[in-house]
Amino acid sequence: MNREKLFDALADVDEAYIAEALRYSPEASSGSSERIVHLNKKRMISFALAAALILALGVAAYAVFSTYSTRVPEPEETFRINWAENASGYIEWTDAKLAVTFPDTAESKQIEFRPGWLPDELSELMVNKPLSRLTAEQLAYKFPGLSGGQPLLIESYSMSMFNNGGALLLLYYTPGEIIEEHWDEQNVDVMRFHCTMTLEANDYAPERTFEQDILLMSNPEAGWIVCLNGEIGMDELVKVARNLEIFETGTALTYDDFENHYAFMDGGVG
Repeated sequence: MNREKLFDALADVDEAYIAEALRYSPEASSGSSERIVHLNKKRMISFALAAALILALGVAAYAVFSTYSTRVPEPEETFRINWAENASGYIEWTDAKLAVTFPDTAESKQIEFRPGWLPDELSELMVNKPLSRLTAEQLAYKFPGLSGGQPLLIESYSMSMFNNGGALLLLYYTPGEIIEEHWDEQNVDVMRFHCTMTLEANDYAPERTFEQDILLMSNPEAGWIVCLNGEIGMDELVKVARNLEIFETGTALTYDDFENHYAFMDGGVG
């Protein structure tokens, strides 16, 4: 459903719902385009309230409040991908810490990106040709004290890949507060958060805590997603994201173009 049809369908929402929606969302009444999602609270907001919130805040807020949906899966919930190198032909993941889903999208415009800015330590990764993936693990030695060995990882995805219940998963790290916002200059919806993972002590190593930041940016009209994560810090991650150059390849991708419909956003190495 496009925005025009959505607004037509909701045109008769009673003003009382708008007032109620604003009462539930203080940041909405202040006109802010940013919100914080607290994962330890169940977001039981009715469709009527969500619709009223859209009407109250306008088209820009529609993007912020509708592109991303998050949930914490049950520990036993299973996510399977095909993996020919495994004897079974597939891999199953459980105990995911976060699932991020997107609106079903018939076609996604395939994209590539080129960094317009990187920290000085990563400047040698600046390239002239567009990429679909960039990893900085080979430069981890320039960042003393990194816990996970991945300064920066950037990957691109298509929303259509995640139709019919597919999701981007956070498997090992536990997210903190999630901030959602809209960046007008790039016309993208953004979700970002800090996350941690603690490994218990064993015979070979003491207890260790790993930390990283994750930022998702998406264009719901074109149907693409870019995932940035790593250990350079959120301020630097935001600066990298705001300076990314996005290029459409001219190819449209649908659900059937993808063998797997789950991917994970933990910023590992390898």
